Amino acid sequence: MNVGTAADDYPARVDRFVGVFFGPGNPVWPDRDPNSSMGRRLTPYLQVLRAGDEVPIVLPRKNQQTRQSLAYVIPRDRRHAAAVADLLQAFVGPSHARFNGLPAKLSEDDPIDRAVLDFAGHSSIFVLASPRAFEKRMWDSLRLMQQAVAVRPHRAWHAPIPVGRLLAQFDLALASGANAASGAVLDQLAGTGALSAANLCHLRIKRLARLGRNSELLRLPDLVDVALTQPPTPVRDAILSAVFSTSLAEPLAAGDLRLARTRLIEVGAIVPALMDGSLADLSPQALTVLALASWIVDTVPLTGLFRQEPQFLAAMEGLAPDLVAHFRATDQEKELQRQLPAIAPRVSATTPTSWPQLIKAIAAEQDVGTVLEEEAWRNWTPAAEADRELATALEQFDDEAANRAWPFVGAFVDSDRYLHPAANAAREFLTNALTHGRFSPGDLAGIVALTEITLRASPDASKYAQLLDDLAAEASRWAGPDRATTVLDLADLVARTPCPDAEARLRLAYLLLRPLADHPTRLDADQVAFAARLSAELEVPLSWHQQPPNAAAGLGLAEVPAQELLLYSLDENVLDRVRTELAIQAPQARVTTSHDHVGSRQLKQWVRRADVIVMATRCATHAATGFIRANCRPETIVQEADGSGSASLLRAATIAMTRRPTESPGRR
Repeated sequence: MNVGTAADDYPARVDRFVGVFFGPGNPVWPDRDPNSSMGRRLTPYLQVLRAGDEVPIVLPRKNQQTRQSLAYVIPRDRRHAAAVADLLQAFVGPSHARFNGLPAKLSEDDPIDRAVLDFAGHSSIFVLASPRAFEKRMWDSLRLMQQAVAVRPHRAWHAPIPVGRLLAQFDLALASGANAASGAVLDQLAGTGALSAANLCHLRIKRLARLGRNSELLRLPDLVDVALTQPPTPVRDAILSAVFSTSLAEPLAAGDLRLARTRLIEVGAIVPALMDGSLADLSPQALTVLALASWIVDTVPLTGLFRQEPQFLAAMEGLAPDLVAHFRATDQEKELQRQLPAIAPRVSATTPTSWPQLIKAIAAEQDVGTVLEEEAWRNWTPAAEADRELATALEQFDDEAANRAWPFVGAFVDSDRYLHPAANAAREFLTNALTHGRFSPGDLAGIVALTEITLRASPDASKYAQLLDDLAAEASRWAGPDRATTVLDLADLVARTPCPDAEARLRLAYLLLRPLADHPTRLDADQVAFAARLSAELEVPLSWHQQPPNAAAGLGLAEVPAQELLLYSLDENVLDRVRTELAIQAPQARVTTSHDHVGSRQLKQWVRRADVIVMATRCATHAATGFIRANCRPETIVQEADGSGSASLLRAATIAMTRRPTESPGRR
């Protein structure tokens, strides 16, 4: 039950919650006397709690070890979380406390955290911290926020968004590496009640697989039910790949088939349910798990598939050479061929098998949902080979067709080939976004990605100027300090790509950076420093006032201890930019960069040596992110960048490097 539910037992629930929240582990109000000095100070906050209306709940906690004051901000409903985050950014922001706009990761093992989670009925809880010198300002701002919400006219906390639109936002955020946005959209989808538990679990599995959080994926409570329902190929692949990464990668690489067999027997209870179906679209990791499982249980049809189709064994050879040799050593092909059933992919005759066919099917209003569900596009000829044909077809779409096409932009971004960009089609998708005002956080990350694909093809001066002017025309609708990282990602992209029209670049850069220069106190010091350097590089005449030292922001990059930092992305230009910036802002940090497509001996050494690892998940491979998480030390902080640009990677590095030692590491 959410805290805002008008249930008869709400007063009793509040009493129980207050008893636990201000109990052992939170010495803020030890005597629980309402007439004491602390009791009187808590009265307005407790009144809000007991009112049960739409005002966000705010309660204090003091950390017993660090003596640091914390403010728990509890939205009344999961759907209110995005609005509460905006309120906190407006009233408190980075001026009075360190706040990144994201819910906190509360611990089920902490009695206070557990009480908050049980009472709220959701996990979208915010925790703000401020050192003693700034505590009064933070609490005054939080009380002012509550008062402002209490007196404003009643309105809906969120405009209803169609489920299809939310799914498109989720896919695009995931493809663009906007990890916070994909998580927020997933919470919104859960709150709509329009998706089944299985479908929501499919989305969670896809997201965790993208982030390389394989252990977390395998702990999902609905995983067995999902496996038993013949899930789509991407979900099946993600589960099997997670089993490989967490349990089988090391023994198979070492040639220890006996240990690999033992481990799969111990952890692979879910695998038999995933053994039916086509092998054609599975990754080498998933194929290896199935091959080992078929050997253990002696499944003749599946074993026969591996022996009959040499491309499957070839795909596995780099991961499990001894297992492949075992399959090749037994010559039973003829007998197995006789017993082998036909297992065909679940694709109908009308399912598109190329990007041009997909665009034609969208224009004809055909049902093409299977393409997204099965991610069939991953095996298509690259979109770049039909780029002009795609762009011409997209250009002719009316508004309804454009809306039907938008859900596929995430797949388009995810299918991008760095050396062969489908620049013309990307430009049409970008026009689609700007024309229809698609400026949610996930969509904005997609706009940056589409711009990057377009600019990578080095458009001539006319096309370059038109592109930047189109972006500039809409910049005022979204560019601001609350979206500073996305703004700086786009400005940095413009700065590091060829410029055939300096005036067009200056016009866009000014409109992007001016809102940040007008409100420098709403940025962190690392963001101001990077913005100032971009401003100088782009020759934008803006003044950047460096913030004075602010204790509320914690340590700056220059003050953090020496650390081993590993930056991972497939975009070498971004890696170089961030490494150069960190050499200026944090010269004591030892920075290593990697753009390996798969796990390697060298990457394994860097991972095990690193104190902090930062990954750009758009510019990454699933195999590499899983490899990194599987091989880092337990105490290593692993942070995903919320985007794929230089500013996103720099922001993630700053957050991870300045994280206090008492905070839990990022390997969740």
